Amino acid sequence: MLTSLTPVVILGTMGAFVLMRWERLPLILRDAWPLLLLPGMALLSTTWSAIPGTSFYYGVLYLATVLAGMMIGRGMAPGTLLTGFFTAFAIFTVFSVLSMRFTAWGGGGTAFVGLTQSKNSAGDMAGVGLLATLCFFFSALSRRKLVQMGLALAVVPFLLFALWFSRATGALVATTAIFGVTLAWLASRLLTVQARTAIFVLAIVVIALLIATQQFWLPPLFDAVLENSGKDAGLTGRADLWIYADDLISRKPLLGLGYNGFWVHNNLDAEYIWRHMGIGSRSGFNFHNTPREILVHMGYVGLAIFAVVAIIGALRLIVLTSQTPSHERIFACAIVLFYAMKMPFEVVGIPPIHFGTLTSVAVLAMGFRRTDPARR
Repeated sequence: MLTSLTPVVILGTMGAFVLMRWERLPLILRDAWPLLLLPGMALLSTTWSAIPGTSFYYGVLYLATVLAGMMIGRGMAPGTLLTGFFTAFAIFTVFSVLSMRFTAWGGGGTAFVGLTQSKNSAGDMAGVGLLATLCFFFSALSRRKLVQMGLALAVVPFLLFALWFSRATGALVATTAIFGVTLAWLASRLLTVQARTAIFVLAIVVIALLIATQQFWLPPLFDAVLENSGKDAGLTGRADLWIYADDLISRKPLLGLGYNGFWVHNNLDAEYIWRHMGIGSRSGFNFHNTPREILVHMGYVGLAIFAVVAIIGALRLIVLTSQTPSHERIFACAIVLFYAMKMPFEVVGIPPIHFGTLTSVAVLAMGFRRTDPARR
């Protein structure tokens, strides 16, 4: 809704952080610098992009987004971070539900969008908000903060409404799976280090197996949830998109077309896909698959950088959490797995000036921490 003011807001808050917490900047760069490799690759792609001006512009915005996420994940005290996530997503979801904005979807049905521009964004916001609320509630419970517990419980109906009526099947599936895993992790705080480690390892194995076998169980699940939508079993049109993406990848497999070098007006291939998919706005669209989106724009080199940085950050976070399972770290692990489950059918961590990119970078930055700052 803020449109072009959104980058200004992000840059403004980054400036405020620099002024108020300048002493933390060296720690942020020291610990979370690997995350800068991602926007670095995006900016470097300007040199071979067919539209270098566009790649440079969006590369700068991506750099700002990653820096903002690093400030959140490494520059903020963990307790403050969890409170901030809960507060922001709770306020946003309440006002979204009060707006009661829906959009046409499926075979004549409607889907909730709230204050977002799409049902998928509304579902993602509700999913992340629900996981933040769960961890915030148990954090408040451990500290006997009755008011905070009440606030967390009060916002749950709004979050469930947004999650269900957004008809965002990916968000619904991921949230349902990760919610149970997160409860197990929260319960593991009462166990020994060995037992906690076993639970964490088991959870990671289960999620990895779900992702690896998603081609077998995901289409039927989509059909079950979308049985009244009138859409096919091809992951609501994603199968066609992936065919287009694979063709583009085969043309420039090593370095891709350049960051954000495909979804631009007057690109005949993009115009064809927009028209074929019925995207009248000709914006806010992607290939609904994170590896393919990266391969199209930055090739196998970009995908390798993204994978190495994400895997190292996630593994470090999981190891730290199994050793010291604070509510903040459990929340970060839950978000890592939430987005990991969505990567095969959504784009995560790549769009500039997007809450999903900010959130994913922030939790990975927590994994790159060498030492914890004061909680408050």
